[in-house]
Order: sequence, then structure tokens, then C-alpha cells
Amino acid sequence: MIQVQKSVLINKPVAEVFEFVANSDNTTKWQGGVEAIIPEGPPGVVGSQYTEVRRFMGQEMKSRLEITAFDQNARWAAKVISGPVPYEVTATFEPSGAGTQMTTRVEGEPKGFFKIAEGMLKSQLEKSLEEDGDRLKGILEAA
Repeated sequence: MIQVQKSVLINKPVAEVFEFVANSDNTTKWQGGVEAIIPEGPPGVVGSQYTEVRRFMGQEMKSRLEITAFDQNARWAAKVISGPVPYEVTATFEPSGAGTQMTTRVEGEPKGFFKIAEGMLKSQLEKSLEEDGDRLKGILEAA
């Protein structure tokens, strides 16, 4: 079981950070490994699904995810319902002074090759979450 959690402090209001992150049109702007998001239902609705096309460890991976939580300005979550690596991702948004602390938590149980490479997978995931948080902070604070 892999569990990774990273937080970033963004000097923008919670509503602005949540709106940007929850909008799937923005995902490829701030998540380095994501090449495309293909929505398959209305955005911001629990139960809606989407396909995520990601490049990870040099390989293209397609995963179908379902939104499991959408609490405006507080929490967004999704889980893989089909794909090479089953995982759940949760992002929480909390006021911190004049800004927002966004915490992203990923939990998953790698299978097959990814189980063998679990240590490397966890290390790469930690690095990706850190870089994505820094990229998001840079984009939002520059706006």
C-alpha cells in the first residue's frame, strides 16, 4: 500500500484555488504527468467519470476515474475504477491567513509490475506531487 501526502500554501483565496483545481480544463496546466482529461459526465458531480491520460515512468497510462467527493471550496476526491494502478486521490482546501493550504493525499495498492516497483513508484509520486503543487502555486500567484 502506498500513501503519499503533500501540502502547498497558495497566496490566493480558497474559492479561487478550488475553482481552478476542480476545473478539469486546467489539469494539464498544473499536473506535469497528465497529458489529457476526457470528461464522461458533468463536472463537479459525485459519480461523474473521466479518463485520465498520464505519462508515468515513461509509459502512457489511461485510467478511468470516478468523482467520489465534491464539497465546494473544501474537498475533491476521485478513485480509479479501471486502469493499471488502482488509487484514490483527495484534495482538501483550508484557509490559511489570506491564502489556502491545499493538501493532496494519494493512496493506492499497486499490482503486477507496479507492485514490484512500489518503492520507485512511491518516490516518483512524492516528487510529482511536490512539483505539481509548486507549479499550481506559481500559476495562481502570478494571476
